[in-house]
Amino acid sequence: MAESIWHQLDRMVAEYLKVKTLLRAVRGGRFRGRKPNGKWWVRFGSGRMAVDLLADSPEELVRRAAVYRCGECGHKTQGHRLKAKDEVFCPGVTCTCEATQAQIIAKQSTTAWIAERAGMTERELFRGVRGPEVQTEDARA
Repeated sequence: MAESIWHQLDRMVAEYLKVKTLLRAVRGGRFRGRKPNGKWWVRFGSGRMAVDLLADSPEELVRRAAVYRCGECGHKTQGHRLKAKDEVFCPGVTCTCEATQAQIIAKQSTTAWIAERAGMTERELFRGVRGPEVQTEDARA
């Protein structure tokens, strides 16, 4: 028997709330939900300085949002040094963070770091969150 529309809606709302919680845990900007084309969407900043991150799956969106800002100082990852010997820190802001872009991305893109920030175990982190929807030949017909 097919799943009722109410069960589908409950599942979608639960998925939306879980992704919103994960994005808040990793300082992920404002969660905007899902666009009509199926892309998941989060916005950083406001006005002319706004940056939108789009991803095919909620898991990919959480991982991209996790590495957008430094977990230590909160500044954008792009403002950090490219290499350890480079002298350029977060531009326009006095920042004492010693991490480089590569170090931030390597640390914050792991499931363990995201799970620690969200207060969950690695096994339950993305449970209940669907991956990208792929239509098969049977579903299109």
